[in-house]
Amino acid sequence: MSEEPDGAPFPVPAEFVRFAVALEPAEVGHGHMAGWLTGEDAVRLAFLRRCDLRERAGGFEAIAELEPSAPELPVLCRRLSDEDAGAGRVWAYLALSWAGSRPGGQRGRLLGELAASGDADAARLMAAPDGEALRRLAAGREESLLRRAASGQGMNWQSGSALLGTDRPEEVDAALDRGEELAGIAVIGLALQHPDADAILPRVARALESPDAALRPQSRVALAHVARLHGTVDRRCLELLKSHPRGNEADDDLWSYVPHRRLPWWLWRHHLGRRLAWHLRDRWRG
Repeated sequence: MSEEPDGAPFPVPAEFVRFAVALEPAEVGHGHMAGWLTGEDAVRLAFLRRCDLRERAGGFEAIAELEPSAPELPVLCRRLSDEDAGAGRVWAYLALSWAGSRPGGQRGRLLGELAASGDADAARLMAAPDGEALRRLAAGREESLLRRAASGQGMNWQSGSALLGTDRPEEVDAALDRGEELAGIAVIGLALQHPDADAILPRVARALESPDAALRPQSRVALAHVARLHGTVDRRCLELLKSHPRGNEADDDLWSYVPHRRLPWWLWRHHLGRRLAWHLRDRWRG
């Protein structure tokens, strides 16, 4: 007989969870069994973490290989959850964080449901939005995301293909702080995967100003991806790019995908000068 997940007040979407924490297999299992994760989201999060970790995927691979409706899924999730008595802590943080991030009436409804289920932090957040509950949220983020990122626990830092899938800015920050050899690949991955250019560009800037001979060209590739995918750039990245050799990937994609009025004079001079050279060469050949 298959085991059915218990009833949480509401599910927490995978698209929120994936950016908020670096989950462990037992935490995915607990999330599904407690009702915080649907079967679809449990399998999706396991797949994403398998991509993060590659050969260190462990229990994530077993979850990701199942269909969301498979009767084996809750059985496996129960077993994984039982292996870690503390697996529920992250879900207390995630549920409160998800509820607190919602607009107006939805926030009040979700916090009310949490409070009715016995969550004292939710009740405090409803009564005093700038009080103790927010400090608990900050502590949860520190424990579940920042410390794991700082230790390298969140990603497999020996796998370039895994790093190209990263979508958590905090992982990139921590890798740059540690001086990871493949940090530049993670910067490129963030540029490819994260939906918000404002979260990507500060990390690209850190890589652009690095003295590391391998990281600098990778930073230009990342900036080119931001220009191509988001059609934007910030002043800091432009200031740093100016010191790089001209004719690189970022120069070309900025000119192709960002409105020219937002680009500096030195990039205009480079591209217009190159066009003039091509024009004169073509006329000479003609």
